Amino acid sequence: MSNNNQDLLAFGQIIAANSYQITLLTGEVGQSASKLYVVVSIYLVTSIGWWVLFRRLPSRWCLSLPFLFYGLAFFFIALAHFGYGNARGWVQNIGTAWYACASSSGSIFFALNFGDEGGAQMKTWVFRACIVQGTQQLYVVALWAWGAYLSKRNLQGLLASEPVSSSWKIMAICLPIACLLWAVGLVNWFGLPKYYRQHPGTIPSFYRGITRRKLISWFLLTVVIQNFFLSAPYGRNWAFLFSSAAVPTWQIVLLSLLFFVLIWSGLLAIFARLTKSHSWILPLFAIGLGAPRWAQIWWGTSNIGLYLPWAPGGAVSSAMLSRSLWLWLGTLDTIQGVGIGMILLVTLTRIHVAFTLLAAQVLGSLATILARACAPNNVGPGPISPDISKGFDGVFTAWFWIGLLCNLGVCVGFFVFFRKEQLSKP
Repeated sequence: MSNNNQDLLAFGQIIAANSYQITLLTGEVGQSASKLYVVVSIYLVTSIGWWVLFRRLPSRWCLSLPFLFYGLAFFFIALAHFGYGNARGWVQNIGTAWYACASSSGSIFFALNFGDEGGAQMKTWVFRACIVQGTQQLYVVALWAWGAYLSKRNLQGLLASEPVSSSWKIMAICLPIACLLWAVGLVNWFGLPKYYRQHPGTIPSFYRGITRRKLISWFLLTVVIQNFFLSAPYGRNWAFLFSSAAVPTWQIVLLSLLFFVLIWSGLLAIFARLTKSHSWILPLFAIGLGAPRWAQIWWGTSNIGLYLPWAPGGAVSSAMLSRSLWLWLGTLDTIQGVGIGMILLVTLTRIHVAFTLLAAQVLGSLATILARACAPNNVGPGPISPDISKGFDGVFTAWFWIGLLCNLGVCVGFFVFFRKEQLSKP
């Protein structure tokens, strides 16, 4: 497959970031429980739909149609400018629904980034995965920066009666993006090589074989655990990055570029070099990181990261140091995500990877709905992320240790099952 086609598949994976992000384009910085249930349900159902389509039609359908839906999402957001009152909100909701439908195909883009089963070396997988994950983080940061900008202007009373998200400006921004996404879909449809135009073959006892793979079962359990404990505070956690009144948004964006471009590039170079002789180094390093996402959410959603009295230079240095720690934990979490993805790639075929990731989306969606409904941190940090800035009483609660041990325990299972099921052991 040509490099251009590979870049487009990587692009499909990058913009498949959480469908919640699209609400930031409409000027909405929060999301109600009912809207979350609807968006997640769409994500769940369409995840199943993409798997059915993947197993019944040539792969180019699954790699082209999502761009039609992405384009429709931006198209409806652009059209919302012409609506009035509740009609405008409903048009924006339709755009969010289209984005959720398209975003649920991200797992297929990941699984099909390499068409053949063994032609790509491990170092190539690591390099491409790191590039994709780093770029995706920048995409998410950009959307949250936009959401923070709208939120701050709203609090300061600076928004005009017709904000950007409801004016002709959003149409001027989103319509070209929609056309670009539709063009990418057409390029994929007509330009993908023969491998992606073949009808999928049958695999005898496929689902029975899935149940015997302990690594797959453990991965699905991991997704359920992480989504139950960590999905509800997702928005609050990202809002923390731009929440400081002492530091302007553009400085936080530059700080994010430092971590997700410069530091990430350095880590990419290190792992690409080490992987040439030790293909298992990145997966094992990722497993050994523990629970960086749990730690990041604890730092971002409780009060412990709001102000650091020991930081020299007052409020500005406090905010920058606190966000630096948050970004470093986010970088480690991204490394862990890449490492676990490599575990799947070196132990499973592409079809098994696609099924595993889509099944994880389904179970993760159910866990997200359950978390928003009844998790201890569904509407706040709760006992999962206690505030220890005034004392350590919060860590002596059962839910704190349950959440911590569950998120640390998943690494133990990956270590055990990865060694047993690795296709090429060191």
